[in-house]
Amino acid sequence: MIIYFKLANFKSINNEVILNFNTASIGEHATSNVIDNGKKTLLKSILLYGHNASGKSKILQGLVFMRWFVIKSATERQANEEIDTEPFELLDSSSKKPSLFEVSFFIGKKRYRYGFEVDKERVHREWLLEARIKKEYPVFLRIGQDIEIDGKRFENAEGLEKRTRKNALFISVASQWNVEKAEQINEWFESIYTVHGLTDKKYRKFTIELLKNKKFTGLINSFIRKADLGINRVDIADIPIKLEDVITKVPEELKATFKEKFEDRSQTVIFTIHDKYNDKGEVIDKIPFLLDESESEGTKKYFNLIGLFVDAINNGKLVIIDEFDARLHTLLSKTILKLFNSEKIKKTAQLLVASHDTALLDRKLLRRDQIYFIEKDKIGATKVTSLVEFSVRKDTPYHRNYLEGRYGAIPFVGDLENLLADE
Repeated sequence: MIIYFKLANFKSINNEVILNFNTASIGEHATSNVIDNGKKTLLKSILLYGHNASGKSKILQGLVFMRWFVIKSATERQANEEIDTEPFELLDSSSKKPSLFEVSFFIGKKRYRYGFEVDKERVHREWLLEARIKKEYPVFLRIGQDIEIDGKRFENAEGLEKRTRKNALFISVASQWNVEKAEQINEWFESIYTVHGLTDKKYRKFTIELLKNKKFTGLINSFIRKADLGINRVDIADIPIKLEDVITKVPEELKATFKEKFEDRSQTVIFTIHDKYNDKGEVIDKIPFLLDESESEGTKKYFNLIGLFVDAINNGKLVIIDEFDARLHTLLSKTILKLFNSEKIKKTAQLLVASHDTALLDRKLLRRDQIYFIEKDKIGATKVTSLVEFSVRKDTPYHRNYLEGRYGAIPFVGDLENLLADE
């Protein structure tokens, strides 16, 4: 479980911003929407709201970059290759400083705090601390290329300092060399699902795998039926693709190379099964359609993400989605939030999303500490405010107050009509 994420001097973020999954001392949704692991009570989901270009996506990108750098910096960075980070450029002093990333999380019952500071050239600082009761103990501390290791807490890591390049993370190197604790932390970062709401097709494979597994076929089809998409069930078929089927489409000069590299394979085709009716409204048959050719973009997105949601909830993973509500009806978006917030589900899955759908700002659905407003200050830097920080009456309609500007984080759009008005 994630406890908090801290980010500073990254793209549109200048000063530190924190997304805090620790619950606030409030009364609403006391048994739902939260996870109690006996040590802390954490939120199951957080929603980010703000106008276009406020920095919502940049905050999520910060966590996505951190995940990628932990997993890949030791294996996909060459010695002098630049690090793909970007400081806040609108303030001269910030543009010369490193970016900061820090996350606190549980692996089982153990609580860790891990972070680093980097610019395009090097890792300036890196740290891993392990908590025992209320006190934190350093596992390792790094300043530049000087790395101090607690040998008891980070066994078999001694000597790996010399193998750590200036543009690679020590935790990533240690994981590559089978240091157990580093591997566990690497696996925690790998388990995070990162989704952009407009490019979700790559996650379709999870839904297909579950459909092929007889234990989950019925569950996936129940997800489809309950979404009221007009679909009875989904079927899949693997269609073989052979060399002779495609070689005629390859330019003559490339055919020899293509033949060497081509392997017979199969393509999974997805069918959605619909009812066919007579004039009396009675079902008389079942008609198959191709998902990608006949169904709406929203239906395809929902199908693509079902397997990811099932896996995340069953295995207690964090899901990050930008443009969460893109192509999804409000009621379907609410249903997904209810799924993650449900008190009937005792797993530890968590959801972090950015949204523009104000209908989700519903006190019956969310606690105040689950709602963050994102906006920019006078120098164009992103700042973050939780709804908990506002004085809100118990009967306040969150969505109406937000649209009226009482929480900030809304655009002040100028009059566009006069730009194109006839004289």
